[in-house]
Amino acid sequence: MKKYIALLSPALIVLLLIVAFPTVYLLYVSFHQWFLYVPGLEFVGFGNFETLLRSPVFHSSVWVTIRYVVLSTLLTAIVGFFLAVLMSGALRAKGLLRTLVVLPLIIPPVVAGFSWKFLLSREVGLIGGWLLPSLGLKASVLAEPTLAFIAILIADLWAKTPLMFLIFLAGLQAIPTDLYEMAEMDGANSMQFIWEIILPLLRPTIALALVLRLIDAMNVFDLIFVMTSGGPGVATQTLPLLGWKIGFVHFDLGQASALAVIMLILTVAPSSMLIRRMTRLTA
Repeated sequence: MKKYIALLSPALIVLLLIVAFPTVYLLYVSFHQWFLYVPGLEFVGFGNFETLLRSPVFHSSVWVTIRYVVLSTLLTAIVGFFLAVLMSGALRAKGLLRTLVVLPLIIPPVVAGFSWKFLLSREVGLIGGWLLPSLGLKASVLAEPTLAFIAILIADLWAKTPLMFLIFLAGLQAIPTDLYEMAEMDGANSMQFIWEIILPLLRPTIALALVLRLIDAMNVFDLIFVMTSGGPGVATQTLPLLGWKIGFVHFDLGQASALAVIMLILTVAPSSMLIRRMTRLTA
């Protein structure tokens, strides 16, 4: 036992330094009033949390975040799953198609955000300046609240689906081919393959993919910041963008820390449920 502790101690020390200490310090700061231009910290208890919970901007950001996380997670999971099913079969140029699907994964989110912002530009964008006007849509996409929200969802779908695709593809390749052959002999069609064989066997993989995607979507910042900066108004302002504005525009680190604690709870709660569900499925 002592041998294992000695082997694990360097990793545990690093984990404490980069995870445990920042988390504890975040909790400590969240109970204090701390402006960068005012020296010292003042203990305010739950004052920062009360201020946030009474703020209409916070309520708006929570609603935008929930819509964004739910829609982004579901869309990327559904598209990634069907692409994985399609690419796992006998398909011509399968290797090339897989490469094209995975290609957006290597593009940094900032670059992806700038690319989509340029494409959707009303003045010079291929989509916003030529395609959409030719279809009768004259409005600037990123200047309309609903269209801007849809735009960041589309950009996110393009950028994040490859990860879901790879996870599902790995899960599909782990399913024995004998099951497919037996089902084919019994006369099963494509939908029966999916509902009766693939989905039941992929439940742990699906749960893992949803956990990873949920955490990633909850913390997305760069793509939305580059495309809309939370606008127009607060139509696309998620909690990470609100935290950035509170902490680095208004320099209120106490309230920004309180917001980070709330985000931590909103991320851990559903993730824990999915992980518990995944553990039961694999037990």
